[in-house]
Amino acid sequence: MSESPLEFQRRQHAFAAYIRDPDAAPAPEGIEPRRLGIYARLVYNNVESFLARTFAVCRSLVDDDVWHAAVRAFLREHRAQSPYFSHIPAEFLAFVEDAAAVRASLPPFSPALCHYEWTKLALDLAPDVPGAFDDDAIADTDVVAVSPLARLLEYPFPVHAIDPAQRADGPEARPPPAKPTLLVAWRDRHDKVRAMRVNAATMRLLQSIGEGRPAGACLGEVAAVLPARADPAAVRQAGLAMLSRLHRQDIVLRP
Repeated sequence: MSESPLEFQRRQHAFAAYIRDPDAAPAPEGIEPRRLGIYARLVYNNVESFLARTFAVCRSLVDDDVWHAAVRAFLREHRAQSPYFSHIPAEFLAFVEDAAAVRASLPPFSPALCHYEWTKLALDLAPDVPGAFDDDAIADTDVVAVSPLARLLEYPFPVHAIDPAQRADGPEARPPPAKPTLLVAWRDRHDKVRAMRVNAATMRLLQSIGEGRPAGACLGEVAAVLPARADPAAVRQAGLAMLSRLHRQDIVLRP
């Protein structure tokens, strides 16, 4: 006799629970233990290897037992909001940010570093922006916008400078600096994902651009919050030069 829908669902749930946590969940009835072991290893190894590639720097700085415990906790406890395999890193990032016990087992810079590494993957997978790039200088009247393939980032740690080769004395081994690290990550016209550190003035300028405004209006807004001694004409000239440079780098576009 075939199983009822309710019984089939019960068996599915038991199978999924075992795959998530084979050390604690009871094995479902009627399935050979050897096959169950193969399924459990395949699921774990596929997820773990994808996460290790995405968060390669973080993985290299975490001891094996800590890393594998975090991945196992993710499989056991997290309920994904997306069915797509490419979304697993975003799900893991959300888990690390929310799971206090797992976060406490990792170095303090881990959530920020994982977010930075995930951002680069997200940019690599983002849809193209066809025909949006050119090298012409930006003028006052040009409407400008931050590229859809750019992200403005702020972290307590200098995540872009963390290097596995400097594990003992690199920036990840020191307390976070007093000022946050401001970064722009983007994908250029050649589909290369890049990142660079920017100062507060450049970040403020990029934030003022928003979805698309005339360059002159954005520069006037930035000049209004600078010290009174700042020369508006000099600010405008320097700002247009900066916007033109960011435009040539494919961070700022003419929509």
